[in-house]
Amino acid sequence: MNRVTTINTSKRTARIAGGLFLLMVLFGLGAEIFFRQTIFNVNDAAATASRIVSNDFLYRAGIVSDMLMSLCYLFTALALYKLFSSVNKNMAAAMVVFAAAGCVLLLFNVLIEIAPLYILNGNDYMNTFNVSQRQSLAMLFYNLYQHGYVIGQIFFSLWVLPLGILIYKSGFIPKLLGILFIIETAFGLSAVAVHFLMPAATLETLLSIPMMIAEFSFLFYLLIRGVNVSKLPVSNA
Repeated sequence: MNRVTTINTSKRTARIAGGLFLLMVLFGLGAEIFFRQTIFNVNDAAATASRIVSNDFLYRAGIVSDMLMSLCYLFTALALYKLFSSVNKNMAAAMVVFAAAGCVLLLFNVLIEIAPLYILNGNDYMNTFNVSQRQSLAMLFYNLYQHGYVIGQIFFSLWVLPLGILIYKSGFIPKLLGILFIIETAFGLSAVAVHFLMPAATLETLLSIPMMIAEFSFLFYLLIRGVNVSKLPVSNA
């Protein structure tokens, strides 16, 4: 592969990865802001149940958005594998393995997310439960879904560790972005530990700030700059 082809391929791959990363963020934020924050009130099971029943399409759209986010997560890792495999193939493969594991876990977690919809929609097999019991059961499944989502963050934190190292070693993407991802791994895993050991929403939010800085910085670099073409290797598999 000649130099010009390598440059064009790498820039295109970087922008595809950036576009997929952007879609992952948009689908994730969409599900959180327009679905979960609109429908769920953890302090009021009855109000939450009423919103789920009266916003059936919105609830289903949130589920689809979560599934699309998970798939974009995997496809982003695959695009980045193509971009970074010339730096260290084994580490790039580890990145994809962690992302694939996280994707599968999050998709299975969607089964728990679907449960409240069927619990509250009056299916015959739920007739043995009264209204209050259904509402409590729906909220239980929602809380389980939230915990499952946090467990998924373990793999999200782990997949950015090899990514950060690959960026640092590559030379064609700023080393600072690699350092930010390595820091994100520490903060992300710490946020998971806080969630389960000493739940504190404010602390979890603070721990997520370095994660957002790393991800958005990398995302915009890929979309705007792509790669530093002067530092690209002669070939890029």
